[in-house]
Amino acid sequence: MFLIKELEDHRLEDFFSYLSVHISENGHHNDLLYFPLSKEQSFLSNELKTKFKDGMNKATGEIGWRKIWVALNEKGEIIGHIDLRSANQLNAEHRVVLGMGVDTQWRGIKIGQSLLEFVIVYCKNSSNICWIDLEVMTNNTPAKNLYKKLGFKQLSQTEDMFRINNKSYSSALMTMKVEN
Repeated sequence: MFLIKELEDHRLEDFFSYLSVHISENGHHNDLLYFPLSKEQSFLSNELKTKFKDGMNKATGEIGWRKIWVALNEKGEIIGHIDLRSANQLNAEHRVVLGMGVDTQWRGIKIGQSLLEFVIVYCKNSSNICWIDLEVMTNNTPAKNLYKKLGFKQLSQTEDMFRINNKSYSSALMTMKVEN
């Protein structure tokens, strides 16, 4: 059992603790990379913390805004997250960029799917959001399959986008139209 709630400011440090563990596990389970980072680079940087903090303090629609929802277990611990952020350019306010993750110990019970369904409904109910965009590592088959299952379309694939420890990785751009 889990609950999805918008992240409140007083839980930001809890979120950073969860996110730090999540990022540090990149590449450790079946060598699956879900961030374009080597195992040595997989840590929560101060720059990323600042992007989350600053984005939460901006109004939706403003360049640089960010909204975060978390999945909480029965103990109130953060076990997954999903966030939307601005496309960070003028005249693209109708598009948002999606990011998400689920604690490895809580995968396989549809937390990611529930978070994604929640955000899709949120976007459909937001008059100013027309598109949800995301980028996913093509080796992350579980994530790609989930996005496709819920209606995201792949726009492109960039071969050899990243070279991590002398290995080539590709990425895919995906999108979903949510306006009525």
